[in-house]
Amino acid sequence: MTTTTSHQPVLPPLYFDNVKAPKTTEGKRDCTTSDLPAEILSLCLTRFADWGDLAKLAQVQKSWSSILDDAAGQSTDMKWELSQALLNGTCGLERNPKRAIAVMRELTNVNISDEFEPEVADNDAVCFAPALRAIANCYFEGNGVEKETKLGLAWLKAAFELGNDVDAAYETALIHEYGHHRVHVDVVAAAEWFQKAAEQNHVEAMSELALCYELGCGLEQNDEIALDWYTKAANLGHITSKYSVGEAFEEARGVPQSDEEACLWYYRAALAGDEDSKKSLRRLYDIARIVVPGVAEIFNA
Repeated sequence: MTTTTSHQPVLPPLYFDNVKAPKTTEGKRDCTTSDLPAEILSLCLTRFADWGDLAKLAQVQKSWSSILDDAAGQSTDMKWELSQALLNGTCGLERNPKRAIAVMRELTNVNISDEFEPEVADNDAVCFAPALRAIANCYFEGNGVEKETKLGLAWLKAAFELGNDVDAAYETALIHEYGHHRVHVDVVAAAEWFQKAAEQNHVEAMSELALCYELGCGLEQNDEIALDWYTKAANLGHITSKYSVGEAFEEARGVPQSDEEACLWYYRAALAGDEDSKKSLRRLYDIARIVVPGVAEIFNA
């Protein structure tokens, strides 16, 4: 037996009181394991068994045939663990992506309509975003289901709108921008999804949205709005956005020209290792050495 799972399967201590092995015609139980106290059996499984061990128990004794589902039903984390073990063939289980998807669907609380729109199945239940994303990838890759790009996008949309997964919106934008999964390139749709993610403080999406405004790609070109999004991303630590803000000040794009302000932003990016910013500081060194005392140390770092 192994202990490779991040969460060992868990069963209630008295679980085995309710699933004792049946007696044979001689009056003896057909499995000596079930003669152990229920608490001991549960403790052994919790500490030492993985999902594969439970699958073996389900095979050797009828009364334990549902032990995998019973263990997974103890918590959302357990059900997620089981689905990933089935999807990837880990934790002692053989790959079974079709069953993995069935388990993940139980976690999602979502149905997809004929118009490829996500709908909540039960208003009192939670939509588990990781499962929504994982099902989307299964449809993109044809893993356990037939490849279906529209369904993949619908499950990603569900992850964002119903599961509050901002990364799903960003991923959707990239799919439209680069044409992943045989999706036609659509810069307008990409910009719309970058906007949705950026408004939820997704830093990479902020930078991408700024670039869309800067280039007029999928949106009407606007230097002021581009600078605003670059600045928001930069203030959240996005390195290349710091460089872009400096570039905007140097080139007077959306803001009055200021080499001094440009040097300050280039310096912030250079401190984080941005090579383009170091080159800009060298080019503007006469100003940078006044605005940022000690700037020369950056070049030797």
